[in-house]
Amino acid sequence: MTPDPTPDDPTGAHAEPAGTGAPPPAVGSEPAVEELEHENEELERQNEALRSELATTKTRKKRGRTIGAWVLLVLACLLAVLSVVVVYARNELLNTDTFVSTLAPLAKDHAVQTAVANRVSESLVSQTDLEQRVKNALPPRADFLASPITSAVQSTTHTIVLKLTQSSQFQTLWEQALRRSHEQVDNLLTGQKVGALQATNGEVTVDLTQVETKAKQVLASKGLSVFDKVPQYSGAPFVIFQSDQLAKLQRWVRFLDRLALVLPIVALVLFALSVLLAKDRRRGLVHAAAGLAVSMALLLVAANVGRNQYLQSLRPGQSKPATAAVIDTVDASLLDSVRTVLIVAFVVALVAFVVGLGPVRRAMARRELPRWLTTGRVHDTVAAHRRAFQWLVVVVGLVVLVLWSQPTVKVAVIVVLVTFFFVILVGLYGRTVPATGSGSPPDGGGPTTGTPSPAAPAGDATAPDAALPSGAAPV
Repeated sequence: MTPDPTPDDPTGAHAEPAGTGAPPPAVGSEPAVEELEHENEELERQNEALRSELATTKTRKKRGRTIGAWVLLVLACLLAVLSVVVVYARNELLNTDTFVSTLAPLAKDHAVQTAVANRVSESLVSQTDLEQRVKNALPPRADFLASPITSAVQSTTHTIVLKLTQSSQFQTLWEQALRRSHEQVDNLLTGQKVGALQATNGEVTVDLTQVETKAKQVLASKGLSVFDKVPQYSGAPFVIFQSDQLAKLQRWVRFLDRLALVLPIVALVLFALSVLLAKDRRRGLVHAAAGLAVSMALLLVAANVGRNQYLQSLRPGQSKPATAAVIDTVDASLLDSVRTVLIVAFVVALVAFVVGLGPVRRAMARRELPRWLTTGRVHDTVAAHRRAFQWLVVVVGLVVLVLWSQPTVKVAVIVVLVTFFFVILVGLYGRTVPATGSGSPPDGGGPTTGTPSPAAPAGDATAPDAALPSGAAPV
């Protein structure tokens, strides 16, 4: 159709051709495209630099968290070993009743009975000029009988005293002597100068005065009244421990006695922090439990090596079997506690490791959970404040340890295990995700309404142009 002529152009020659509505080419369109491409390239370089910097920062943070977790774990293991020894020393050695109950079985040990009989009989004979008194009682022509008679009296004295130490009376006397001597042990370990024992002697002794008095009575009843005039004194101590390093031990005991309650708590907190800082907390728990088990195993090895070294360094006059019996009796409770901690830590590490295995995790994922574990007000409350509940459980466990009157190592281990059990239980219960369509999504956001539109595939021509610079038109 021919356009109508206008007054200025009656023929319509300069009218636009029919069907052509495109605007004329923009002046400078090619430079504008090049500028946009250059700007896009610059933005891509900036984005790549930001991504690289962000990745480096994340790597450094992960590396720092890993190093921090291992440092805390090593410190926690060291403090755990120290805590076991300190708590044992305070509850077993610095408590009179516990001290007596620990060392009372020594009265039934044959080596100790023999050593005590030797010590008491030698003390009685040394305080009596026995051979001279025998010579005075014999006629001059029978002086040659003084030595055999003296030896016979000494042998008889030792036999009678040994029978006394093997009787039930000795067990009662031994417990009474231990109770009186505990003040000396406390003096030795804390450095307080109480009683006859001086800290510089480097010895822990049992006062055998009552045993000596009873022995004189028994000897007199057997016709050996030669010891009646021996004055009673606080001699004849039985050395149960001797070391030249007691001065260092005293300083450590005085210092660590003040930290007996703090050390287990600090060790527990460090273990918890090492697990929290780990990239994978399940693996962090495996490392923490395994580290605790290894540290307890090393403590057992050190105790065995120290025992053998000490027995090898005994003086010639000291009874090696009796000393070994004393060490084994004193260390029995400590080593039992260490073995308990080792076994429990190993079990925790093994369970945490097995739970993380692929087949186990897939089996747990396929298992359908009860409805009460995934829905309900209690579940929603715990899920919303999971960390707060976990820290509350930890605080309660620490309070129990602090308020417990003289907790033993086993009590501390039980409290720690119960605390960790409830922390893990709260974590599992709070992280349980509801089934599909049962409520809110796993991320805690509100429920969505309607059907969300599917995202456009990568490279689709219909995808939004949000990636272009602001104000730029698509090319």
